[in-house]
Amino acid sequence: MRAFAAIEIPETIKDAIASLSRRLQGLGARASWVHRENMHLTLRFFGDLAEEQSIRLGNILADTCREIRPFPICVQGIGVFPNARKPAVIWVGAEAPDGCLIRMNAAAEDAARAIGLPPDDKPFHPHITLARIRDARTAQSLMEAIEHEASFDAGAFESVGMTLFSSELTPKGPVYRVVREFPL
Repeated sequence: MRAFAAIEIPETIKDAIASLSRRLQGLGARASWVHRENMHLTLRFFGDLAEEQSIRLGNILADTCREIRPFPICVQGIGVFPNARKPAVIWVGAEAPDGCLIRMNAAAEDAARAIGLPPDDKPFHPHITLARIRDARTAQSLMEAIEHEASFDAGAFESVGMTLFSSELTPKGPVYRVVREFPL
């Protein structure tokens, strides 16, 4: 199973992000836009897991999440990875007080290492992916619009858990399924 850990986003926040996405989609950039139902805040991508690894991972995450209290997450700002000259991913930012999201990422990272996965070599930047740009040469007007949307604010919500998802890649895009939920 191809899997990742994420924080699910409430419908009202998804609505605000989907509205922003629709505003940006008509600007001529060649991009793959994330469907509203697939929007989430990834904590750690695990890749392909054997069934035994998945079970062990779930048990570790369940134990870890019992020790974490719910916390607010503000969804605001917009940007691109790796930078505006070579945009590859368009994202909306996510922030939480006192490093709560960093701790959630660290918990998922520790669980990944405990089941034998290599460390994630990319620094964690809490975000919700809007799109993957297929051709940066077509993204000039999109980059200008992103600058104008810099103050985007989708609101805030209370994070009440982590979810382990499976991800199946299909010709119509990824299909995510909840494998297990871990309440805080």
